[in-house]
Amino acid sequence: MHLILIGLRGSGKTTAGRVTAGLLSRPFVDLDDVTESICGMTAQTCFETKGEAAWRAAESTALERTLASTVPSVIALGGGTPTAPGAVDRLETEREANRIRIIRLHAPADDLVARIADDSGRPPLTTLDPLDEMTAMEASRGPVLARLATTTIDTSDRSIEQVAEAIVRESKVE
Repeated sequence: MHLILIGLRGSGKTTAGRVTAGLLSRPFVDLDDVTESICGMTAQTCFETKGEAAWRAAESTALERTLASTVPSVIALGGGTPTAPGAVDRLETEREANRIRIIRLHAPADDLVARIADDSGRPPLTTLDPLDEMTAMEASRGPVLARLATTTIDTSDRSIEQVAEAIVRESKVE
């Protein structure tokens, strides 16, 4: 069974995912890396040159390939993966078939903005102020993320190690 981590940008999916994978002795897959490999360029370059639709199409392909693996892995989805074509349906199908567990990592918008503030690899997705953008993302994506999740873990005021331990405890996978 794969362990899927979902959440907005800066929620800790990749960082906590790596630690969680180590605790569970499983491979770690960052879906953004797989998507970049399919696109042949970084997410930022793809967004700038081909547009968001091209990135989301590649992300759908990356999700299909990753979920098809029979090796139980810890998989960090991109913050926008649920907006990729067919992603929600595929994740729901896999969850209902008990082939994946989906853990949502969540923190307040101001925490998320602070975490990604100095990361040039995470350009703004809109022309809004960063806090307004994150608040808008939570408003639009939050309900879908909550519906997909088997459980939600609040990552505010927790170290990465504490988040990873909570993921292991809540996921009930071995």
